Amino acid sequence: MQRALIKKFLQGAFIGAAFILPGLSAGTVILILGFYRKFIDDLSSLRLKPYLPLLAGALIAAVGGVYIISYLLEHFYLPVMSFLLGMLIASVPVVINYHYRGRLKLQVWPVILSIAGFLFVWFFIGEPTRTFTVFPPGGFFHFFIGGALASATMLLPGVSGSSVLIIMDLYEDALFAITHWQWPKLLFLALGFVVGLFVLARILSGLYRRFQTPLSFLLAGLILGSIRPLLPLTFSLTFFIFALAGAALVFFLTRK
Repeated sequence: MQRALIKKFLQGAFIGAAFILPGLSAGTVILILGFYRKFIDDLSSLRLKPYLPLLAGALIAAVGGVYIISYLLEHFYLPVMSFLLGMLIASVPVVINYHYRGRLKLQVWPVILSIAGFLFVWFFIGEPTRTFTVFPPGGFFHFFIGGALASATMLLPGVSGSSVLIIMDLYEDALFAITHWQWPKLLFLALGFVVGLFVLARILSGLYRRFQTPLSFLLAGLILGSIRPLLPLTFSLTFFIFALAGAALVFFLTRK
């Protein structure tokens, strides 16, 4: 029993760390860990008790990880980004094989959706701009909308919640609010997070029941499209070493 609780806590920590990393989707991590469908169904039905250790680990990792991630990105940017890129690419077979278990048959519409998902993330989310804001910038409503959109998109593999905050010109403000414990802004961010999380969970649960094949291909396309912000300007040996290390970690986590 204690071992199971520790396992869930560590899984939650992995998810929480992914949420604060631009370019890495918490939904991808949940897929890699192997309980994406069950998590979505339970979340949509408000069956939260089994996930309390996981949520505790995610919260602690997200808050504490802000300091660690800021340091790593500042001093080891290329290795960290390369490692994440390797993880994302290696997670694509996990998404596609999630329902098929080696019995995959290509169909036209799922492939089209996969390409559409790739293009959407590559051109609209993979290269965030700082031109879109929700008025008033940095205000409580801004934090609420940012939390709602970030939590909603974090459940979609390939779409990073942190990237959404960057697009909304809120990422640095959110980090500052966390590190300096600005409670009013954190409260609105958390309220938005809860609203977005539970609304999208119900939608995804219904979609997965009816459209498992096309949706899994769409998710794979989203993941491939999300590697754009992780690509270095020049490719080096360091890039390939850490990318392979990230891919190896995914293989280890998903092996039978």
